[in-house]
Amino acid sequence: MYLVTGATGHVGSELVEQLLAKGKKVRAFTRERAKTSRWGDRIEVATGDFTRPETLREAAAGVDGVFLMNGASASKRFREVVLAIKEAGAPRLVFLSSVAAGSPALAIGRLHAKQEAAIAEVGIPTVVLRAGGFMTNSFQWISTIKSDGVVYNPMGSGQSALIAPEDIAAVAAKVLLEPKPSEAILELTGGELSTVSEQVQTLSELMGRQIRCVEVPTEVAVQGLIRSGLPPAMAEAVGQSLQAVRDGRATYKTDTVERVLGRPPMTVQEWFRRNIRMFQ
Repeated sequence: MYLVTGATGHVGSELVEQLLAKGKKVRAFTRERAKTSRWGDRIEVATGDFTRPETLREAAAGVDGVFLMNGASASKRFREVVLAIKEAGAPRLVFLSSVAAGSPALAIGRLHAKQEAAIAEVGIPTVVLRAGGFMTNSFQWISTIKSDGVVYNPMGSGQSALIAPEDIAAVAAKVLLEPKPSEAILELTGGELSTVSEQVQTLSELMGRQIRCVEVPTEVAVQGLIRSGLPPAMAEAVGQSLQAVRDGRATYKTDTVERVLGRPPMTVQEWFRRNIRMFQ
């Protein structure tokens, strides 16, 4: 039995599917049981919240391993969350962190580094997955593509190596099931560098319609995040990361996915093709 936190999110839901496909039993940890209805009785469901570590202790009881999301919303109690997992007796933890953890100048990097340090302090055997930017971030374009045929780009001509959640989940599944993982930290990115403009052009070609890419200041994007409900401090932290891409400081790329899985990571074009219906 494997416990998956964030089971209804982009990575967590993929991990649930991949573990089930491998014939493994899965327990999903979620705030809203109704969101797990797609799996019916194929999984167990444990309801709870990172702000109540005792619920995670109950959920982790008797499992062989735990996939833990970064829990940014519960950062003040994150050590308690990890301690609850240890107290439940879980023998292995896979933690989804960020490549930014190696960049203390970024607020998001400091947050993830602090969480990684908390895990090390608690002392549970852990493999840390430091992931780059998600391809699913492009879902934020959907409303303006549908209303105006436009993508607003706060990252200018900056490049990054986006990764598909499916690939992160595949690495997580492999690490969870390995008898003894050989590496404690795996840095995961896609295999190609691209700009937002190039990504939009790829999507435009697949959709067979023109989508304009309009550059905007990073601060405009930050204010949009705040209006959408993101706490100002977190929105500013995201803005720092956007600016890092814009400034050309996010061109980091690894071969970890191919090395671990024996296949290259999904390309932007492949991922858009799989998810084209979301943008139409």
